[in-house]
Amino acid sequence: MPNFVLRKPEEVPAPTRASRAIREQQSLYEGFIRSVDGNVGELELSGDEQLRSTKVRLRRAATRLGVELEIWDAENRVYFRRGQRKRGRPRKNSA
Repeated sequence: MPNFVLRKPEEVPAPTRASRAIREQQSLYEGFIRSVDGNVGELELSGDEQLRSTKVRLRRAATRLGVELEIWDAENRVYFRRGQRKRGRPRKNSA
């Protein structure tokens, strides 16, 4: 028989619909972003990986972490760095 314990919402982990494999991949890409710290990160792709999907994973990890990334590719490698300002007109404040 299971043991029932009543807990407060802040004491338990948040519910997630992502599988364990997806969560591991997300934390891997978030770790890449955290580790660059002023340098440029380089990801060399294996034969079964696509440039576009790798760049999308980096972009989504940056969004989850709340950081800006500059991402580019060359010679089957993806490069990225943190904290670069975006070009163009700044966003309009909706106040």
